[in-house]
Amino acid sequence: MSTRLALLLGALLLAACTTYGGGGPPDGRWQIREVGTTTVPDDVDAHIEFLPEGRLAGRAGCNRYTGSWARQGHDLRFGRIAATRMACAGAAMDIENRLFEMMDKVVRQDRPDARTLIMVTGDGRRIVATR
Repeated sequence: MSTRLALLLGALLLAACTTYGGGGPPDGRWQIREVGTTTVPDDVDAHIEFLPEGRLAGRAGCNRYTGSWARQGHDLRFGRIAATRMACAGAAMDIENRLFEMMDKVVRQDRPDARTLIMVTGDGRRIVATR
């Protein structure tokens, strides 16, 4: 193998490691900015808070929710989610429906930097959150 090829492969491996799952556990509160291809409007409160002992809480746009989460390496999974049942109209309800549908399918986290959390579903869709 040539030196140039070895350096290229090494650089690709390093790039993959730095953009996939770094940054440790997603402890604390994160403001959800994108759900799939939909940007969360500024007037819609959608957030997730990763609590100690694998618990989580948040607001999905309309309703509050609680549940559980587990992380191992880059893998991230959510357990059963329980939510209040207020009806809302418009963007808040749309964001909430999309968020709950996608949370059920999250399989990993990506932490490209300390202020960004990307939760990725098995089919590649993303929930993007920031601090």
